[in-house]
Amino acid sequence: MRKSLIIIIVWLYATAAQGQFSVSPYFSDHMVLQRDVVNAVWGKANPNDRITVSIQGITRTARSGNEGRWMVEIPSFIAGGPYEMSVTCNREIKRFRNILFGDVWLCSGQSNMEYPVGAFKWAGNAISEATYPVIRFVEIANNMDEVPVEDLPENTTWKEATGENIRSLSATAYWFAKNLQSEIRVPVGLITADWSGTAVEPWMTTESLKKYPQFRQVTDYLEKDPKPHSLIEKEFNEYLKNEWGPRYYYKDIGLEEKWYLEDTGYSTWDTIKLPCWWEDAGLGLENHDGTVWFRTTFDCPPGFKDSLYFIDLNLIKDYDMIWVNGNKIGETFGDQNWRHYRVPRNILREKGNSLVVRVYNISGYGGLNFHPLWATPVLSGKWVCRKGMTIDPDTIPVPRIVNKSPYGYPVVLYNAMIYPLLKAKIKGVIWYQGESNAGRAEEYRTIFPEMISCWRKQFNREDLPFLFVQLANFDIEDAIPGMSDWAELREAQDMALQLPNSGMAVAIDLGETYDIHPQNKMEVGRRLSLVALKKVYGRSSAPESPQYRSMEIKGDSVVIQLDTHGEPLMIRDKYGYIYGFAIASADRNFHWACAMIRNNDIIVWSNAVKKPAAVRYAWSKNPGPLSIYSKSGLPLRPFRTDTWKGITDGRVFSLTEIFF
Repeated sequence: MRKSLIIIIVWLYATAAQGQFSVSPYFSDHMVLQRDVVNAVWGKANPNDRITVSIQGITRTARSGNEGRWMVEIPSFIAGGPYEMSVTCNREIKRFRNILFGDVWLCSGQSNMEYPVGAFKWAGNAISEATYPVIRFVEIANNMDEVPVEDLPENTTWKEATGENIRSLSATAYWFAKNLQSEIRVPVGLITADWSGTAVEPWMTTESLKKYPQFRQVTDYLEKDPKPHSLIEKEFNEYLKNEWGPRYYYKDIGLEEKWYLEDTGYSTWDTIKLPCWWEDAGLGLENHDGTVWFRTTFDCPPGFKDSLYFIDLNLIKDYDMIWVNGNKIGETFGDQNWRHYRVPRNILREKGNSLVVRVYNISGYGGLNFHPLWATPVLSGKWVCRKGMTIDPDTIPVPRIVNKSPYGYPVVLYNAMIYPLLKAKIKGVIWYQGESNAGRAEEYRTIFPEMISCWRKQFNREDLPFLFVQLANFDIEDAIPGMSDWAELREAQDMALQLPNSGMAVAIDLGETYDIHPQNKMEVGRRLSLVALKKVYGRSSAPESPQYRSMEIKGDSVVIQLDTHGEPLMIRDKYGYIYGFAIASADRNFHWACAMIRNNDIIVWSNAVKKPAAVRYAWSKNPGPLSIYSKSGLPLRPFRTDTWKGITDGRVFSLTEIFF
C-alpha cells in the first residue's frame, strides 16, 4: 500500500511538472529557421528543469531559470532540410517535423502589408498556382499591450505557401518571397506582423521615443506603473463590479426607467445628426458631463442569413452600452477602444431594428464624433437623443482601464507583436507603412529612422537589412501643382536611405485613384525582391530606380542630373511625352513644366517661369501617369530640388490627435 502511494505521488509530481513544460508557439511543423547562424529555441518549464533539444543528430541542453523560462541554442545549419527536431523535458517530448533552414524575413507595417492574397481580384489564379512548399509563413495575431509580452498566442503556426494556405498571407510578402526565392534558390520564411491603419509610433519602444518631447506624456505614463493589459482589465472589472459601477457608473435614470426598451417614448426625444459632439448639437448640452442616450433604427441587408450581424460604431467618448431591440449587446470603456459589436441573428427583424446607445462622458467633449471610416453606415445620420444623469467630473474617480488605440498609441504593438520575436534569427525586414503618418511627414524624417535603429538594437543586429516600400500614388490627380503631405512623406522615406543596409522600392506608378490598396502587389513584391538582391545578396546586376543627384540652372531652363545606376533612361509614352514635372521661380509658385531627356539628363522648362529656382517631380499624392523609367522598367524616384517649408513642417505627435 505504501509503495503504491509513493508511486502515485511521484506520478502526480511528474504530471504536474510536465504540465509546466512548453515550447514557444513560434515553433511548429513546417517552420523555417535562419540558415548560417546559431538559432535559439525557447519556452517555459518549471524552475531548474533540464531541457534537451535534438536536431539532425546534434543535441544541446540548458536549464530553465528561476521563473521557468528556458532557451537552448542550436548550431548553424546551411540551407536545406527537411529535418525533425525534438525538445525534451522530464520525459515529455515535443516533436517538430518538416523544418527547413533558409532566409527568414520579418514583414511588417500597415494595411498595404497586411492585406492578404484573398482580398484581391486576382486571388483565385494566385491560389490555384501556389505550389511553393519551400516558402513558409507564420502570421502573428493582432495584439497590443502596455508592457513587453513574452509569449505569442498558442494558435501561432507555420504554413507552406501552397494552395488555399496563401489566402490569408500578406500579398506583398508573398510576391516578395516568390520572386526572391526563384533567384536565391534557398527556402524563404516569412513572419508577418502587421496591422492596418497603424502609424509608426505603436511599433517603437519606449526607450526610442523618450528622446522626443512630444511623446513624453506617453513614455512617462508607461514607465510610471507598468502593468500588462490582462492585469489592468482584471483590476478594473473587480472595481466596476464592487464599487465604481454601483456607486457611480450604473446610477442613471435611463437605466432605472429602461430607456432601452422599445416601448420607450422616443418621439419626445431631441433629434441629432451624428457623428457630432453633443456639446455642438445646439441641444443645451454645452456643459453637460454624464450620460446621453441615443437611439436610431436600422434594417438588415437584403437576404441577410448570417448568424451574427456586426455593428461597428468606431470610437465613442468615453464609455458606452448598446441594446438592439431591447437586448443588451455589450459595453465598452475608453475613448480609444473600437466598438465592434456582434448581434445574434435571432433577435433581429428584417426591418426597423431599434439601436440604443448610452454614452457616459466624464469630462471634455462627449458623444460619437470620430471619423466614421470603418463604421456601420447607420452611425452617420439622424438619431434621437435624451439627456441622462449629470455628474460632477471633479468628484468622480476615473478608473485605470485598457484604453489604447492600436492605430496611433505608441509602443503597444511593438510590445505585443515584435518583442516576442526578438529571440528569433532573421535575415532582414520588409516594411510597408507611412500612410497614417503622412500628416506629420516632417516628423517622420526622424521618427522612421529611429524606428529602424530601434529594431536593429532590439534584434541585436546593427547591420539588420531594412527594406521598405515608398508610398504609391493615390487619390484624384491635382489640377495644378501644389503642396502635398504624401509627397513630403515619400521624401522622408527617401531620406531614411541615409541609414546603412536600407533599401526602398519605388511604387509611385503602381497605385489606384480610388483604392489606397494597390492591386498590383505582384510588382510591389518584385521590386522589393530586386532591392533585396542588390542590397542584401550583393547582386550588382540587380537594377535600381533612377534618382535625383543635382541640378544646374541654365537661363530659363533647369538641367537635372540623375544617378541612373548605369542604365539609360526610357520614355514610356507612345508620343514621347514626359509628365510629372513642375517648376517655380523664387516666388515659390509652381507651374507645370515641359521636359526632355538629353544624355540621361533631364532638361525642364516652362514659358510661365523665366527665372527658375526649383523643380519638383511627382510631387503630389497622385501625380498621374508618369513616363520616365530605367531600361529595366523601374520608375524615376519622386524628388524636389528645393528645401522650402512644407505643409507638415512643425506638426508632431499629439495624444489627442491620433485618430483619422
